[in-house]
Amino acid sequence: MTLYEVLGVAPWASPAEVRRAYLELARQHHPDRETGDAATMRALNEAWATLGDPARRAQYDRRLGASTTAPSAPTDAPSRPRTDEEELLADLADDTPLGGQVVLPRWISLVPVAMFALSVGTFCVGLFFASTPVLSASVALFVLSCAMFLAAPFVALLSSRRTNR
Repeated sequence: MTLYEVLGVAPWASPAEVRRAYLELARQHHPDRETGDAATMRALNEAWATLGDPARRAQYDRRLGASTTAPSAPTDAPSRPRTDEEELLADLADDTPLGGQVVLPRWISLVPVAMFALSVGTFCVGLFFASTPVLSASVALFVLSCAMFLAAPFVALLSSRRTNR
């Protein structure tokens, strides 16, 4: 039995169709459900691990010798254009994210730490020279470094967002 048969999809099924089939079957056969079966779930997970990863799927297809292209439709049947409702439903079913991936340089994560160190240094200099403007600048740098520390996890999430599923 091939992994495609485990998930009940054709070898030329799109990644979205493979994912949808896996999710449906996983919901049915999850061991936490009354109708669940651990052995079936293991087989589903194995199939998803291979077919859900494009590189592993291509390697599996080469090993299997399966054709990953859909059989051609009869040439005498003209294809009709999709209606607006069908287009909308297809767009809703497609869960690939829009836009590209944000790539930030790795050194950007050091900016909040450097800002904090600068605020501490500026504070020490302000105390040494008893300068109110330098002390107020150190407080402003400290507040800015705190804001950067709070924003850092969100920037990391934004930069690590995957472009395909």
